[in-house]
Amino acid sequence: MAEEKELNTSVKKLKFDEVEYNLDDLPEEGKNLINGLKTVDIQLKMYGDTINLLNFSKNKMLQELKSILKDIKPTD
Repeated sequence: MAEEKELNTSVKKLKFDEVEYNLDDLPEEGKNLINGLKTVDIQLKMYGDTINLLNFSKNKMLQELKSILKDIKPTD
């Protein structure tokens, strides 16, 4: 039974600068930095998605405004 448990346990690894490291061997400071990096990646994706949505909305509003302005006579 103990052998099965060892076979099913996967080792978490970090690949950094083309070198692999066992995450369990990292000091707490390293583990905390990895968690911080994961959080930053999630935030960057979230803000990137927000920026994409805002750009889409802006372009849609510009298209609607252009459609409205085509029927109006410009001023001199």
